[in-house]
Amino acid sequence: MNGLRESMQHVHHGLGMAVLALIMGTLWAAYIATHHEQLHGAFEAQEASIKTVEVQHHMQELDMDHTHAESASPHAHSATSDSHNELSHASDAHQHSHSGSLAMDAMQRLLRGHIHFMGVGIMAIVMLILVASTALKSCWQKVFGWTFGLGALMYPPAWILMGFRTVELGPQAAEESVLWLFGPAVALLLGSLIALFAVMAVECIGLKKRRLFSWAFDQ
Repeated sequence: MNGLRESMQHVHHGLGMAVLALIMGTLWAAYIATHHEQLHGAFEAQEASIKTVEVQHHMQELDMDHTHAESASPHAHSATSDSHNELSHASDAHQHSHSGSLAMDAMQRLLRGHIHFMGVGIMAIVMLILVASTALKSCWQKVFGWTFGLGALMYPPAWILMGFRTVELGPQAAEESVLWLFGPAVALLLGSLIALFAVMAVECIGLKKRRLFSWAFDQ
């Protein structure tokens, strides 16, 4: 018991970050619950405003092309119409919504921020307890504390930031805009899980005393 308690001290910083993720998830859930209508209404107004601007822009382009097409050949007029149809379809594809409403998509992503704060935070705590129970040297346990802790704090905010950008940029562009945060967070969490699995496999098979692995374990 004393050995486990001492090992837990090596991952205290990671546990602290995981608990902070749980606190942030709880606060974010409370914020969404008390500001749901305000957030949803703002997203709907933003979506309506963007659609209005797009329609006005397309109407201006159509009026200009119609003026030019009156003096052009029928073939040129047909080509112009086809180009506008393609432009319209491209715009629709960019703004494609899974739920039928970009405002609803944005709210769902904000909610997933809370879900991932809680889920990833709990996962990080459990994984760090497993790390502390291994025979890894303290320096490597501390590394796991940083990777799991930072991953728990970085992954959920990516969903929240994506949610706030969904209506303005469109779902796909919003996803791409947070890859700078989403990518490293996933790499930290997935890499930590794979590394921990490898550590536990080495211990279970009884290879930790072999020269190939002994550098990472207390003997």
